[in-house]
Amino acid sequence: MSTPDIDASTDFYTELFGWTAVFDEESEDYGGYGVFHLHGKYVAGIGPVYQEGMPAAWNTYVCTDDVAKTTETVRENGGTIVTEPVQIMNEGRMAGFLDPGGAYICAWQPIDKPGAQLANEPGTLNWSELITRDTASSTAFYGDVFGWTAETRPMGDMEYTTFAQNGHVLAGMMAMPDALPAEIPSYWLAYLGVDNLDAAVQESARLGATQMVGPTEVPGMGNFAIITDPAGAAVGLWESTP
Repeated sequence: MSTPDIDASTDFYTELFGWTAVFDEESEDYGGYGVFHLHGKYVAGIGPVYQEGMPAAWNTYVCTDDVAKTTETVRENGGTIVTEPVQIMNEGRMAGFLDPGGAYICAWQPIDKPGAQLANEPGTLNWSELITRDTASSTAFYGDVFGWTAETRPMGDMEYTTFAQNGHVLAGMMAMPDALPAEIPSYWLAYLGVDNLDAAVQESARLGATQMVGPTEVPGMGNFAIITDPAGAAVGLWESTP
């Protein structure tokens, strides 16, 4: 995540999820960058916002074996480059861009730092979801850039799309709800797993978060809520159905 207050955000997430934060002294040249650990494994990263005045946010990174090539493919398919490929110490190379619908997403080419080492369990990333005003162009864009295939099916009174690679489902997409103000751009939302959703929502509130959505049941899959952390970053909490 990117935050204007690394100390406060670190305190919030380490207390909520039992994470340990490890900061590399060399990263001070980049404003300070830390990695959250759970059971001794990487689960997420934290660093400063890219420029003064930017809001706190969780950023979705997709692994690539050639970030420069990915960046060119983004450009060729209607994306907007926000950050050209740059090497972060000897950890990896990254680039940031907007998809045609305006959602911000990053690409990561690992060198020494592979990315998340644990996922799909409590205290780790469980799901990534694109909320967009243009599902058609987003489907085409992510298929062309990352080779994802899309499957859309009814979910209640709406449609929901899942993205997959080599048959493995890895992310979702839904249309922007009509209730959200027109000035809110398309965005990616990270969901972090919890053992007990009600308890996690209550604990997050005690730590200064604001509840935005839920708890809400997704029949046969689990329950979720969306909160805004004390720095203002939106994040989902997900309790899987056993």
